[in-house]
Amino acid sequence: MALNKTDSDDWSRYLKSTIIPNMVHLNTSGLYSKHDSKRVIFAGRLCSQKAVFDLLKVWRLVNERHPDWQLDLYGEGEDKDRLMMEIAEMNANVQIYPPTDDIFKQFIDSSIFVLTSLYEPFGLVIPEAMSCGLPVVSFEGDGPCSIISDGVDGFLIKDRSIEGFADRVCQLIEDEDLRRRMGAAGVQSSQRYSAENIMPMWKELFDLLCSQEP
Repeated sequence: MALNKTDSDDWSRYLKSTIIPNMVHLNTSGLYSKHDSKRVIFAGRLCSQKAVFDLLKVWRLVNERHPDWQLDLYGEGEDKDRLMMEIAEMNANVQIYPPTDDIFKQFIDSSIFVLTSLYEPFGLVIPEAMSCGLPVVSFEGDGPCSIISDGVDGFLIKDRSIEGFADRVCQLIEDEDLRRRMGAAGVQSSQRYSAENIMPMWKELFDLLCSQEP
């Protein structure tokens, strides 16, 4: 069993493999982003895998064009102290907050979700943010590419281009209608990872395994 097509293709060289994505706890509040707050949000561990220092590079470019927008980071990790020092020097509307038990409320109070991970086998936070109506901007990777439909419910950035990432964030900042369209598409696409859609895949797999001769 694999979480994405790339992993499945790798495993299939040695054995039979099937793709079953992670089941995700989605927003069920009935409330969604109104896309009118000048707030971009990141949620995740503040560590090298998440490459948050790259996000700060992106934000320097975004802030030059849109100094009235805010970037809020939710998380803890070994890079936090260094990040806080760099943020203090930037003076570019960036804040770090501790993890919260109600991240969905923070998503709903934001307009764009961003992810700069070096690698993500899946990326639970992507459909979580989508389920709150947020368009997502992320670097390409096995996980993001299996979840985000580029240009539909978010943007996938090739070659870890800092400038390309900043341009897409700015495009969303400058086009509220685009934020709304992508956000609505994200709410729909996030439902692929609901229990109602994932559990039948597991049942089908177990039924197949049980039906095979020992």
